Amino acid sequence: MAETSQPEEGFTQANDASSEGAAKTPVYEIGFHVVPTVGDEGVSAVVEKIHAALGDAEIIKEQFPAKMMLAYVIERAAEGKREKYAEAYFGWIKFAMERDAIPAFEDVLRGMRDVLRFLLIETVREDIVSPRRAIFTSDRLEGQTLKKPTAAPEAPAAVSEEELDKSIEALVQ
Repeated sequence: MAETSQPEEGFTQANDASSEGAAKTPVYEIGFHVVPTVGDEGVSAVVEKIHAALGDAEIIKEQFPAKMMLAYVIERAAEGKREKYAEAYFGWIKFAMERDAIPAFEDVLRGMRDVLRFLLIETVREDIVSPRRAIFTSDRLEGQTLKKPTAAPEAPAAVSEEELDKSIEALVQ
């Protein structure tokens, strides 16, 4: 009764033929921080420079840079001074480009003073969706604020002097 699952010949060949074009060109993703000194208007100019550096690469997906606080202050040397940045514009671009053109693209990015940092990784063409977290709701608590339970204060018990003396004597001995 045990069966082994084997793909059909036509199905495998169709997949190989359709993924053949995508497999030839590697897919990369670049995440980059743009210095905050360029302002909201200057960010688009920096993104255009990055697009120009990509040349004829196929842009698969991208996110325009948005201003964000950095996890830590980034320092870099510039013209004899130390520049410190606590915020930057972060954006990313997913693209397909020949492997031989990547070093030249990285050199162009390193030369851009408006790009604070970047990370270039090789990835897959498909979108990888992270699993969703379950969110639990309750109708019985709708509109109520949860409060910390409080215990009723203990009432002091009446203790006679004799019982207290006996307890002390028992502890001392």
